[in-house]
Amino acid sequence: MTRLMRYVLILTTGIVIGISLSVASYSPKNPRRTAAAGDLILLHEVIETVETYYVDQLSHEQLVNAAIGGIFNMLDSHSAFLNVAQANDMQSSNRGEYYGFGFEVATNKQALIIQTAFPDSPAATAGLQTGDKILAYNQQAVNGNNQQQILDQIKLAAQQKQPIKLQLARGQTTFEVAIKPASIRLHSVQAKLLADNIGYLRITHFQQDTAQDVQHWLQLWQQPQISGLVLDLRDNPGGLLEQAVAIADMFLDQGVIVATQGRYINANEVFYASAGTQISKVPVVIIINKGSASAAEILTAALHDHQLATVVGETSFGKGTVQSLIPNLYDRGSMIKLTTARYTTPNGKMLDTQGIEPDIKVTLPDGDDSLTMATDIARVGYPVKQDQQFNAAISWIETHNQ
Repeated sequence: MTRLMRYVLILTTGIVIGISLSVASYSPKNPRRTAAAGDLILLHEVIETVETYYVDQLSHEQLVNAAIGGIFNMLDSHSAFLNVAQANDMQSSNRGEYYGFGFEVATNKQALIIQTAFPDSPAATAGLQTGDKILAYNQQAVNGNNQQQILDQIKLAAQQKQPIKLQLARGQTTFEVAIKPASIRLHSVQAKLLADNIGYLRITHFQQDTAQDVQHWLQLWQQPQISGLVLDLRDNPGGLLEQAVAIADMFLDQGVIVATQGRYINANEVFYASAGTQISKVPVVIIINKGSASAAEILTAALHDHQLATVVGETSFGKGTVQSLIPNLYDRGSMIKLTTARYTTPNGKMLDTQGIEPDIKVTLPDGDDSLTMATDIARVGYPVKQDQQFNAAISWIETHNQ
């Protein structure tokens, strides 16, 4: 199965943290605090013993990192400790800002293939195109055994602001390019007014300005009113919950959009639609696939449960949890990304591991070109390649407008 990997920004740097212990925190009047202090002393003793006597030399930093890693190994895969650099990159990502080379790579057993070169990015300026195969990186040939190593080196080069050289193949032609990393601004919404006055919105992820961009296009298409709308959420991994809620509110006049449930009080919340809509009495189709997750599923479920949209495509990913970024007071700048709640749809369904079943199931094989086709739709109006899911969405709108 093709695995899409984003290497536009750098998320891997060392974690540096210290543990501060105070015997003064001991208090016989507070058993819970006493136990916590004892646990910290025990942890400190274990780390100090290993650091002093273990046959191989390990630094204090390595052992603390291992202890932190052990905690997060007990949690779900969406929870993680973010050092200062990782936390900054996460926040930049939510703003749609990245530092890197500006291309996405699809991996398989034989090759690294350029999936997307973002517009106005260093990769696009260098001439990279979808489908280009990476033959070598800095004179090092790419093979089935070193792909992850190559990708890690590309990430490190971006982090260190170092240029890279790629040897590429396009059809029968091979060529080399040199690319310097740079700051990249990504837009999460692509739009196109198609034939028969059908609006097309492709949302790639939910960042801070996504709802604002969607609102811009919906207002633009009110005069004259569009005859239908396609929301393409394929391969949308999610993003900011509030952005998905804000977009759903543009379609809903009342009712529940989504509800979250967790152990601490602020994790329990119900999001309701406000009065008024940006669009109404227009056939709406949402296209999803197995790469549609999290906030993309929240938006899809909100419109579907309120019978405002028909869903076309494949069963979605099924990520029904919400993550919070919690700042660390001791190691300032670092954060803990922690799963704090699960969400339920307006109909009360939990989607975790289950996903959303489409009304009209149109399955594409692994390795389909849905990202490429969606970009083609947004650019030229209709896909250059056959896109059965998109065609099914258009057919449904045309049928309901007769």
